[in-house]
Amino acid sequence: MREKLENIKNLKRFPDKGIVGGVAAGIAYFFGWPLWIVRLVLAILILGGIHFMPLFYILMWIFVPKADKVPEDFDAITK
Repeated sequence: MREKLENIKNLKRFPDKGIVGGVAAGIAYFFGWPLWIVRLVLAILILGGIHFMPLFYILMWIFVPKADKVPEDFDAITK
């Protein structure tokens, strides 16, 4: 986990694989988690009354750089 935090510069968003901005796709790829779980957790947090989550998502959409292309191993890592 510490190595991932040190490599935070590698976090990218993938609009081609995303529904809204590709933020969840970028988080799923960065941590190696299934994409559907990341989307579910974000939806629960946004709709479940965590009031800062919509702002957090929008800020991530603005400040996390967009990837030029989707990596070939994206589907294998985020399943």
